[in-house]
Amino acid sequence: MPNIDMVAVMDNLIKGGFTEQQAHVLSQELLKLIDTHLATRDYLDLRLAQLKIEIIQWMVGLLVVQSGVIAALFKLLH
Repeated sequence: MPNIDMVAVMDNLIKGGFTEQQAHVLSQELLKLIDTHLATRDYLDLRLAQLKIEIIQWMVGLLVVQSGVIAALFKLLH
């Protein structure tokens, strides 16, 4: 959960003309929205690690295919 001062958010909403109940409901809904759509550092680190592994797998696969093609060409040409 992000570090958001919801009391300050509610105070600013009240100062802006919202009732206390409106400010409370809006701040709670904003917090839910942020919680469900905000990417955390841990999530991004995990996703980056997964993508690195996927890139390495593709590179190894392409290296194997390239080696096979080169071997086949040498066999055909000699």
